[in-house]
Parts: sequence; structure tokens; C-alpha cells
Amino acid sequence: MSPTVTSLEQIDLDISLAFVALGVARSAYARCPSGENAGAVDDAERAVNQLLDARLDTRR
Repeated sequence: MSPTVTSLEQIDLDISLAFVALGVARSAYARCPSGENAGAVDDAERAVNQLLDARLDTRR
């Protein structure tokens, strides 16, 4: 298996995990809308977006 495939597989796994973390953060915010939970949602969204950008960059 080439290093590129492994890298793509890792990015895809990281995206999946980050998306799950985003869901958890959103659930926590829905249960208790606090500044801390809002920040966690923002951080999780940022992580997902960064990983998606990295994934798109591999296709260029």
C-alpha cells in the first residue's frame, strides 16, 4: 500500500472522529447552552473544516 493511500485513510478516519466529536459538542450545547459548550462546538467545527480542507488539498 502506498503512503498516499495510508495518508488518505488516516485523514478520512480523522474526519469521521472529528464529526463524532462535533455531534457530542452539539448535544452538550443543546442540553446546556453555555459559553463553554459554545466554544467546544466552535472548536469542533473548526477541526472538521480543517480536516475537510486537508482532504480536498490531497485531490489537487
